[in-house]
Amino acid sequence: MDFKDLEYFAAIARCGNITHAAQQLYVSQPTLSKFLQKLEGDTGLVLFQRAGRRLELTYAGQRYLAHAERLLSQKREMDAELTDLLRADTGVLHVGMPPFRCSFSLPEVLPAFRAQFLQVQFRIEEAPSAELDRKLLEGEIDLAFYMSFARHPGLSYRVLRRDRMYAVFGKGHPLEQAAAREGSFAWEWLEGQTLLLQNQTQRQGQYILQELRSRRLHPAEILESSNIRAAAALAANGYGIGFLSGELLEHLNNAVPFNAFPLRDCTLPLESVAAWRAGNYLPRYALAFIERMEQLENQKYNNSATKMH
Repeated sequence: MDFKDLEYFAAIARCGNITHAAQQLYVSQPTLSKFLQKLEGDTGLVLFQRAGRRLELTYAGQRYLAHAERLLSQKREMDAELTDLLRADTGVLHVGMPPFRCSFSLPEVLPAFRAQFLQVQFRIEEAPSAELDRKLLEGEIDLAFYMSFARHPGLSYRVLRRDRMYAVFGKGHPLEQAAAREGSFAWEWLEGQTLLLQNQTQRQGQYILQELRSRRLHPAEILESSNIRAAAALAANGYGIGFLSGELLEHLNNAVPFNAFPLRDCTLPLESVAAWRAGNYLPRYALAFIERMEQLENQKYNNSATKMH
């Protein structure tokens, strides 16, 4: 058993399909099928069972995968640390971000990063925050950047910026005068309202739902969407109340004028963070990418602080 075999097994488990795993690994399907047959023959264990067109891990397969992922993670850490010690600054940096954050962060950060680290290959994974957590824990990506209000014990974090959550709604909304008079938006005003939330794989949706539950508030209707811009546009056009962090609000660029007021007395913190698997060694170029993201966060915050309500 070598590291290539561990990577083959992990890919089959991740894809649940020999053909898709072979495509990811750039090997032929017969090669991968023979590998799996030999592995199960050598171990004397059934590692996968067929469920329709998918291959699902047996209990033995789940335990094998846990050990395989741990060994592969340790190898990646060893390779990264030794490379860093040689100061070669070569390697591959896998970064994950939600799509909206990626749209405004990556164009600002990546060109300067690439100029500094010419030998580092960069890979980007766009996915909701909950999916990025899974990819970090399973070693599919090295870093993730997203909004956070809780901590996973298997991850390490660096806070890049502390933020606020804003209620977003159209001009002329019945709550406009009250919010303008107070300079903020009260949670109890959401009772009986139509709310526009990001779905529950996204941090903003999780944040609002948790606050609503803790306050025992009952909206008239909740419309969930993974598209942040679409939800904000609906709110601006009078269809309910949406929600955006201050950072995302800065980059919205909505064509229709709207109101945005900070939610007051929030019980949950709201932070923009860099996250990575706990215990993973971060090479110099990964730390440099985090620092560039932090500089961008601070720059945007300072530029917009006087413009926000």
